[in-house]
Amino acid sequence: MMKKIYLGLAALLFFAAFSLLSAAGRNIAPDALSRATTWNSYEGQTGYLQDGKYSPQEAPAFFWHTKGILAFEWAEPLLLEKVRVYVGEIGNNYQVRAYLGGCLDETGALREPEGERTALVEENSRAVDQWVEVQFPPGTLADNIELRALGSIIFYEVEIYAGAGQTAIAPLTWGQVKVQSR
Repeated sequence: MMKKIYLGLAALLFFAAFSLLSAAGRNIAPDALSRATTWNSYEGQTGYLQDGKYSPQEAPAFFWHTKGILAFEWAEPLLLEKVRVYVGEIGNNYQVRAYLGGCLDETGALREPEGERTALVEENSRAVDQWVEVQFPPGTLADNIELRALGSIIFYEVEIYAGAGQTAIAPLTWGQVKVQSR
């Protein structure tokens, strides 16, 4: 009898853990188009911020000398959960802004068109050498975000989490796939 109870509890714990893991969002950063604005100077490449490598021993740094904006875009609006950033040995304050529509110009000086800002979240911990999570308010819908460094900062990785089952990759029909391969 006790064996059946233990087996039942084990099965219940397994399904509860599976439900929590499958309900968690998906990192869409590797599929998003990313760029750094050109108004402020920096060292590094934005592609390295989305490659899954984040420790200083295995990943190159992205270093804003004074301040700057990283822009991430994808094709369709998605419900966003959070942004996770691995901050290096220099930390600072930054903001995460979510938008529906609109586009930030190359310099970072203006948005043309403006688009609708759906969230503005500030991170002021100035944490260093660790992951920092920035939670979006519930129901934040966006097709692009800005990660605005408000001072010198080193980033090693950026993860953007959308709700479960969502992706930044636009769906294609079989006909579209065949046409693209010609």
